[in-house]
Amino acid sequence: MHRLLTATLLCVVWVTAALASGENDTPMGASTVSLNGIARGTVCKAGDSVDWWKVYTEESTEIVVFLDGVGGDNDLYFYNGTLDLEAQSTGSGSDEVVYGGVRKGWHYIKVYRYSSGCSDYYLGVLSADVSGYLRGTGDIDVYRLYMSAGTTYWIFLTDHSATFDPDLYLATSEHVIAESDNTGNIDVIKYTPSVFGYYYIAVGSASGSGYYWLFVGSR
Repeated sequence: MHRLLTATLLCVVWVTAALASGENDTPMGASTVSLNGIARGTVCKAGDSVDWWKVYTEESTEIVVFLDGVGGDNDLYFYNGTLDLEAQSTGSGSDEVVYGGVRKGWHYIKVYRYSSGCSDYYLGVLSADVSGYLRGTGDIDVYRLYMSAGTTYWIFLTDHSATFDPDLYLATSEHVIAESDNTGNIDVIKYTPSVFGYYYIAVGSASGSGYYWLFVGSR
């Protein structure tokens, strides 16, 4: 079943300027990143290996926290308001992501430079633009998104089910231009269009039924 949903996704993102070395090295000195915002920073193994950020959610919501770095190995940690660790992503690259439901209040994020050298990065905290339900294998929801030429977009798809596998697609009116068919609970497409206009995001069930959440950020 194919559904073209009437919702047109809006991408509103605030960009926070980069900080000088040492300004946000502890939770007490954490810099604020707005919900649905993208911040910039730099971490260096020697002398400035940690940046702390905080974000406030005004209600319980689904979020994605992502780290888009340049070079080497960066790690991402997510804490609640009392600094209990709730999620982490510590792969071998410079890009990391955590996601899930959070309660109203302050949350803290730590970016750690694991490998040698330095890395500039973007840190994004997105709330779900839309949620939906797919009714079995082959069911598809389609959304329309206006994209500006030269702007980078991150599109995330998450779910919380072990028996549901949704896939993520980005298309023009003529053909698919990017896709993510990860078998886990998160898919991501990063894309910079060369032509402005309306594009289409499709969420399709590769297997099973379940709820999903869709997030869009840009810079």
